[in-house]
Amino acid sequence: MKQFFALAITGLLIGTPAHAQYTVKGSVECPDILKEDKHDQYREYNKWWLLGYFTARNYSDQLNIGHNIEDDSIYEMALTFCRNNAGGDWDDAAIYVYDLLD
Repeated sequence: MKQFFALAITGLLIGTPAHAQYTVKGSVECPDILKEDKHDQYREYNKWWLLGYFTARNYSDQLNIGHNIEDDSIYEMALTFCRNNAGGDWDDAAIYVYDLLD
């Protein structure tokens, strides 16, 4: 029985993807992000979510993307993505900006 569990755990570790995957719950669509940008409180929530995305990706990828760029500049880049991609969402914007700065 112990051998079965050891083999099962080894199989799980070997089968684990090298790059972390995640699920976004309640992602905000770009048109809504643009509306929320007009309200200080929502703007701050969205900016902190975006910066949290950068923190998590940097931790996962063992990188330091965006560390030398102002937080507001990163936010503006993501906001520009939403202005140009009405069919996207805030997660798409975060991925785009992160990859752009990488």
